[in-house]
Amino acid sequence: MTTMPMSTPQPAPVARPPMGAPSGPMGNMTPLDPVKLAKKYMWLLIIAAVAGGVLGTAAHFILLKVHPTYVSEVIFEIKPPDMDPSVLWSGEGRADEFERFMATQQARMVSEQVLEKVAANPMLPTEAPNWSKPFIKGGQVNTIEATEELGKVISARILTGTSYIKLTAKWTNPVDVTALAKLTRDAYQRDITSSTNIIANQQRDAINTTIQKIGQDIADLNTRRERMLRDQTVDSLDDKSSALGQQQTLVLNQLSVVNQSLTVLNDSLRQMEAMRNAETGITYSDTQRAAANQDPIVMGLRQQLKSMEVELQQLRQQGILPSHREYKRLQARIDSINQQVSASLEEALARNFDAEYDGLKREIQNYQAQNAKLTQEAEGLRTQLADLMKTITDIEDIQRQVNELIAARQEAQISLNSLNEQAGRETAGRVAIFSSERKPNQPSFPKIYIMIPAGVVMLAGLVGGVVVLRELLDQRVKGPSDVTLLPRAKVLGMVPSAEEDPSVGEKVGTVFRDAPSSVLAEHFRQVRTAVVKHMQRHGHKSLVVVGGMPGSGSTTVVANVALACASTDLRVLAMDGNFRRPALHRLFKVSEGPGLADALAGLVQVDQVIQHVPGEAKLDLVAVGSSEHRMYERLGAHQMTELLNAVKDRYDLILIDVAPALVSGDGMAVANRADASMLVVRALGETRGMVARLRNELDDCRADLLGVLVNAVRSSAGGYMRQNIRVSRAYHTPGMKVGQSVDHQPGKD
Repeated sequence: MTTMPMSTPQPAPVARPPMGAPSGPMGNMTPLDPVKLAKKYMWLLIIAAVAGGVLGTAAHFILLKVHPTYVSEVIFEIKPPDMDPSVLWSGEGRADEFERFMATQQARMVSEQVLEKVAANPMLPTEAPNWSKPFIKGGQVNTIEATEELGKVISARILTGTSYIKLTAKWTNPVDVTALAKLTRDAYQRDITSSTNIIANQQRDAINTTIQKIGQDIADLNTRRERMLRDQTVDSLDDKSSALGQQQTLVLNQLSVVNQSLTVLNDSLRQMEAMRNAETGITYSDTQRAAANQDPIVMGLRQQLKSMEVELQQLRQQGILPSHREYKRLQARIDSINQQVSASLEEALARNFDAEYDGLKREIQNYQAQNAKLTQEAEGLRTQLADLMKTITDIEDIQRQVNELIAARQEAQISLNSLNEQAGRETAGRVAIFSSERKPNQPSFPKIYIMIPAGVVMLAGLVGGVVVLRELLDQRVKGPSDVTLLPRAKVLGMVPSAEEDPSVGEKVGTVFRDAPSSVLAEHFRQVRTAVVKHMQRHGHKSLVVVGGMPGSGSTTVVANVALACASTDLRVLAMDGNFRRPALHRLFKVSEGPGLADALAGLVQVDQVIQHVPGEAKLDLVAVGSSEHRMYERLGAHQMTELLNAVKDRYDLILIDVAPALVSGDGMAVANRADASMLVVRALGETRGMVARLRNELDDCRADLLGVLVNAVRSSAGGYMRQNIRVSRAYHTPGMKVGQSVDHQPGKD
């Protein structure tokens, strides 16, 4: 015996309060899958398309007989302008003018002025007698009414991307429509011819005014240029520019030489100042010493020294010794003169250095003065050259403007000559006939290749619109096809209404066991196949069956699917989780408790709540349990998971019945504990919007949603469902032929 472990109760999902039905026919609206909708009504749409084709064909021949439409056309070619003073300067302006001109001519062709000329044309009753007949009163054409009607018959349009305008006349008689096109063409041509001379004169005046203005502009520019030349006081600006350039080059060269000399002199001055400030004294160069040796004082002392040295040499020759008094006296004088020579030489060197230093500073000042003068002179020449170049640029710009004006004047003159040459020609109005009107051989409307598709589209579209409107307004689920219209909805199967099968009687709850040859039993076998296949493929054991609304039949589905699966030697456990209105114990005729509520409360062990269904070897049942222990929250708590885990190894399939989702959240709570889920809806009981919402909620749960089972599906009179029921009933009834009436008994007619 397995004992349910006890643990602290965990919070469970709160039961969802009941939800009301949609407030109106448009409430709870759901999107439709257009592909599925087209497949559902494919044959109806095909029949509507065929009927539309027949209707289009019939309408073609009726309109061809009663009210055909013939078309006669005149095509005008619009010439580009030969000259227009307002657009002489811009190619874009020419394009805009051409488009405006074409639009003007299009409006002019169907203008009231032109149509009045057609209505007043005395040839109208003769050439278009059938059309003009309603407007002839007292032998005269009522031009007002005829003009108004012509506005409906005559039209004109620009052929896109071309320079052509098409004038079109539409009416029911080919001869009259050709005459109307011809008369309108003649009236339009007379209208533009009468206005050609006025336009040409206006253009001539405009061109002449333009030529005169250009001439005056040229004269003003030439006067300005002459005045600028006089202000420069030269005959040739190029010669003056060349002379100023040469003078500037000479000054800049002189300035460069002066700057180089200044650099050398400043270097020498810095060197002399450095020698003067040196602590060791001035170090004189050989050149400076040679210059000091040429000093007269130094040279005089050196001459005396030389004479004394000669005297001293004579004393030596005379044999006078250095100790002699005369010898010593002479030697002392020689030493004294040598000292004087050294002192005089130093004085000369210092004097010459100072003189050289002062002379260098004076020379630098002279060069600086020259630099300032040359710099000022160069700046003046630069300014003169800049002014001269500006004058040259202005004069060149004036000359360019003059050349452009001369070219414009020549172009205007050419345009004037061309305008004079073309005056009076057919193309003077820039409008020429490209294609004249012709008598139409066949009507332009109706056309069989237009009427048939139009009929198909119109009738098929009307039927399709009615179908869509019907599907949008009638949201009830009538069969599996309505579920397939929902996005991402999968149909698991269907079960027909018990009223469609006379062999069922009152045994719907256990029809698989009590009427195994019935049509309902066969459909439960199909549901069993789909459920078992999916459960085994994914290794699932527990399946919660959730009904949409009360009366959807989820309990009947659980009971019959359990019986069907048990008949294939599968070990099946049916579990009644509908704590609100339990019914499985009544269907299988077992006691109500102890059951699921008692096990979830931990009052009994699992084996104590499992009951064997009488007459079924492989089917067991866990009834609902005692009413005082039916706590809804436990269905979504861990106790439910532990109970399912405790029994899943004993059974191949565990089916769990719960309260309808519309009035309770128990189904969603159990779906978060079970392996798989299935939604059961009743045909003509639930709407597509509710099914879509419940499908989405179940899809968000832990359990794998197998699909939607549509229950109690009714057949339409003569529909495929009734035929299937008849065939199935006849096949399982001995002595009844396939195709024979369900109520037919052998031996009776």
